[in-house]
Amino acid sequence: MPAKILIADDDAPMRILYSRMFSGRGYDISMASSYSEAAGMIAARDYDLLITDFMFDDGIGTELVSLFNKKKRKKGPRGPRSLLVTGYPSAPGRDRCPEVAGYFEKPFRVEDFMKAVETALAA
Repeated sequence: MPAKILIADDDAPMRILYSRMFSGRGYDISMASSYSEAAGMIAARDYDLLITDFMFDDGIGTELVSLFNKKKRKKGPRGPRSLLVTGYPSAPGRDRCPEVAGYFEKPFRVEDFMKAVETALAA
């Protein structure tokens, strides 16, 4: 069964990039274009990995990570299963989210990012 990954990013070009990055890799990918859409998807479905942008017009990615991790903990203990991506490396609050498998600043190296995805899914 393929790993289920939720990608939350309000930037359409980034969602296109993610689609290309994950194409043909055998993952079950879902996309959200806002905080509220991603929060609803987390509530409605189980995912193995969350990849989220840091800043949304209607919320903040660290809160999505908290929602995701709270739901995952109910299923049993696991390692961090989220990746946080930001275009704002000095954004306040980023350091208040220790429960992520990795931080990536845009632009990032695709090879490094995909390795982090594999590592997070193996945790």
